[in-house]
Amino acid sequence: MFRKNAVLAVAGISILGVLAAPATAAPAKVTGAYDTGTDAVATITQAYLTSHPDLTPAKARAAAQAQTAGEDLKAEISKQWKSFGGGWFDPYTASYHLAVTSASAGKSLAAIGASKGVKVDTPLVARSLDQLNAEAEALRNGTSALAKAAAGNVGIDVKTNQVVAAVPAAARRAELSQAGVSVVNSPNTAVQADACTDRANCDDFLAAGLILRNGTGQHWCSLGFTARNANNQRITLTAGHCSTGIGEVWSNGTATIRTVGSVSGRIDAGVSDVTRIVSTNAFYDGVNSGKIYIGAGSATAPVKGKSFFLVNDVACLSASYTNPARAGNPCATVTNTSDAGTRGMVRIDGYDACGGDSGGGWYWLAPSGNRWATALHSRSNTGCNVANGTSWASPLTAFYSDLTYEVS
Repeated sequence: MFRKNAVLAVAGISILGVLAAPATAAPAKVTGAYDTGTDAVATITQAYLTSHPDLTPAKARAAAQAQTAGEDLKAEISKQWKSFGGGWFDPYTASYHLAVTSASAGKSLAAIGASKGVKVDTPLVARSLDQLNAEAEALRNGTSALAKAAAGNVGIDVKTNQVVAAVPAAARRAELSQAGVSVVNSPNTAVQADACTDRANCDDFLAAGLILRNGTGQHWCSLGFTARNANNQRITLTAGHCSTGIGEVWSNGTATIRTVGSVSGRIDAGVSDVTRIVSTNAFYDGVNSGKIYIGAGSATAPVKGKSFFLVNDVACLSASYTNPARAGNPCATVTNTSDAGTRGMVRIDGYDACGGDSGGGWYWLAPSGNRWATALHSRSNTGCNVANGTSWASPLTAFYSDLTYEVS
């Protein structure tokens, strides 16, 4: 389902005075955190105050500052990925919980935390994140009674080290049980893909958040990140549901002012929602990519590298289709790194993206101010900028392992 270029109203009730008749309220707008390219700790603090309103400002800032260990911890996790079972950050205690399948991996992670003055708990679990992902993907594509009832809505709970299948409440029955899988009620949330059909901007270089247009003028989406393949060709990524197929030509802006390239790969199944465009236009050969648009105009920040989300990381989105003049990129909190309710995608609570934002780049904002490419925007609640909304993203770790992401 593709969203039109309008902000969809959210019905509400307001009382205008004693015995006044109900009236339709204006859409509630998100007034949360925005990355303006300056004070990362302040942005992360505001994101926690938005997503965890019972935190005091002092506690939220302490949580933001505690994440200075995050970059070192994730670097070590990447080295010992086969032992990693998933993780989360607790903003209430300003501590990390990083599940591992080997005690030695846990010791090295705890040592990094100690060196940074941050508590790191490393519970031992039976299954690595790779094993959990493989089991979840097998269930999404399976033919068992549980697979059919879940209809692809399978995720992972890193806190319990389990695969989770979301099934409509009416379909729940005893025979759907399966070892190692937790069965929950499907949330039945109204969700729509965030493609769109309007905007007249274009630009002269490739950066996360740039508006892209397909050759037939049917779909406008956003650029996620750029990468290089084994042949050193530049690959531009957007959402899979934005493309109609292999060979389709994409350009920037709403007219073919400058061709970006043609589609060489497309996936829109399970966790993966990605279109792979080979940037064949020689204009971009000498252009430095590995950038993220921040706010209006041509202001950008560098991509530090590729990473992954932990639960309660602060995520920011470079995609501003409906409000290109906005001062910064909206930021919210990751509440699930594999949401069973929506195909196992990353769930970000606190920001509802808009039409045209599909394919945009979600990045992890570290307290250092470094920005790490992490996911492509896929879908969100029905509406646009709805207060307390939810967005879902496709993690870069789920697809195209042959790519090396560009940095600047």
